[in-house]
Amino acid sequence: HDRMQEAAFNMMKPEERCRFHYKYGIALLECTLESHDDAILFTASNQLNRGGPKAVEDGEKFALIANLNFMAGKKAMEMSDFRAAFDFFDNGVSFLRKGHWQRDYNLSLKLFVTAVKCALLIGNTVSLRYLSEQVLSFGNSFEDKLEVLYITISALASVDAHQAIEKAISVLSNLGEKFSTSYSESDNVKLLEHTKMMLGKYTDESLLNHKSMEDPSKIMAMKFLARLELMTVYRRHSWQPIVTIKMVHISLSHGISPMSPIGFTYYGMLLTKLGDIRDGCRYARIGRKLLHRPGAKEVAGEVISIGTHVLCFVEPAQCVNESHLQAYAAAMSSGDMRNAILSVSAYGFGLFWAGEKLSVVREKFAEIRSTIEKQNRLFWLSHQIPVERTILILIGADESQLPEQSTHGETIRYSRTTCFHKLYISFMFRQYELMRASAEDYFSKEDNVWALSTMANTARAFYSGLVAYWVYRKSNDRKWARRASKETALMKKWADFNEWNIQNKLHLMEAEEAFCFEDIARAKSLYEKAISSAREHRFSNEEALACELAGYFFMEIGHKYISLKYLLQAHEKYNDWGATGKANELHKFIMSSMDECQPASGLESKHNLNNTP
Repeated sequence: HDRMQEAAFNMMKPEERCRFHYKYGIALLECTLESHDDAILFTASNQLNRGGPKAVEDGEKFALIANLNFMAGKKAMEMSDFRAAFDFFDNGVSFLRKGHWQRDYNLSLKLFVTAVKCALLIGNTVSLRYLSEQVLSFGNSFEDKLEVLYITISALASVDAHQAIEKAISVLSNLGEKFSTSYSESDNVKLLEHTKMMLGKYTDESLLNHKSMEDPSKIMAMKFLARLELMTVYRRHSWQPIVTIKMVHISLSHGISPMSPIGFTYYGMLLTKLGDIRDGCRYARIGRKLLHRPGAKEVAGEVISIGTHVLCFVEPAQCVNESHLQAYAAAMSSGDMRNAILSVSAYGFGLFWAGEKLSVVREKFAEIRSTIEKQNRLFWLSHQIPVERTILILIGADESQLPEQSTHGETIRYSRTTCFHKLYISFMFRQYELMRASAEDYFSKEDNVWALSTMANTARAFYSGLVAYWVYRKSNDRKWARRASKETALMKKWADFNEWNIQNKLHLMEAEEAFCFEDIARAKSLYEKAISSAREHRFSNEEALACELAGYFFMEIGHKYISLKYLLQAHEKYNDWGATGKANELHKFIMSSMDECQPASGLESKHNLNNTP
């Protein structure tokens, strides 16, 4: 029976098929409006769309069918099927007749605006450009164009962030939110202190139950400010605190908007960066809880991801890192591909620094790269490639297997990241001259005081501090001692809030400090504490490193067999981690050096560092 129907249908002329689909869709239309059944809504819309505008027999049905497509598209968006949603909106636009901007303005506006949004989410830049130009040309007012301006600025951000920032600031000016031409660090500090005073009047409960924002212009201003947050982090650092503070002030004065969770979460990030970790985590948690307010689903991915970066300063790295996967899922659900990529990338970085098996980390980075390339978000590759290269070198890949360094969308932040990974890998492979040159380059690029605080910050302080201690021992240049001391002081401050993540690192840095200043008894104790703490807190990568550095220490003071014990432990732990390349290099050193290691000759109090790798 079905085959007979199919054969009869195939015998129809194309125009007859269109009329068939149209009549079937019209028959379902009344059922759709009465039943509110999603399946019937999609079926009716699809049948009418297959019929197409030429099949419409009653002129009054054009607007009705266009609106039906709008309803189907909105429903598809709720289901996170943005490609299907775009098809519904695009078909809805095709049913609008000539002169629709004058005759059916409200219908036209909502169809075009939602189509523009979906075009952005699925990466259809051609449609995005055409559809947005229509709204910007025929929109009756500035307010009617705001949503499309927001979407086009979001699209521009991945191509030309500086221009996107300027356009957003221009729109905000028209919404009554003015910016100065520049902001100094002292300006930012004063505004932060004022904000702390304002927030001092609120408890967590009063913030979570604060009134809802009702002023449409302020609601839109919050959207543009939220879009500026991450752009200014990467492209206009000194402005980022101003954006955050504006979001907090507007939320306190005018009520909580769907974007307010972003403002409070970034405020928590700012406080954490400035050393106020307790309050930083408080506001990050408030931001997360505010996601339960109406309309906040759109920003859930960014809020969870940024909040996770803050919470890594108080919670175990291996546990809190999993929250980045929650952020990824939330961002994907809302079609926020930018924050989906950022979240899954942060998860990969977290796996690496937390000491996950390198084979697992390598597979995860391959998945992330595939996602970035599919979405054509090549800017983010520039941040991933230095870590990819580091992983492959540790595993033992040769130069031909390493990805080429990318300069796509290069920023100061990216440049400092590249310098750090050169410092790190030359330190791990004991390439002293290259490491010292890389360290000079790294320290010459001052860290942005307003940059995001992440798990990588602790890694940078840890390894740059260890490098500085080694260079100081070799050179006796006090500049390196000061650098090492600064990083150690930072680690001590963090250790007060997170013993799990920081204790082993601090012990190892203090052991190297004691080594530098010939406090032999203290160094012995601290090396063992560093190894034990790294093992207890499951940082296998840092347990291996602590064993290795302890081995070099005992070699230097002439304890050959103790040194051999620690170096062999390090070799075993590096292999367990999956760092075969590093383990092989260490094995070569053990084989070539141990026979040459002579008994101590007063070395318990006097070091000859030139012989120590």
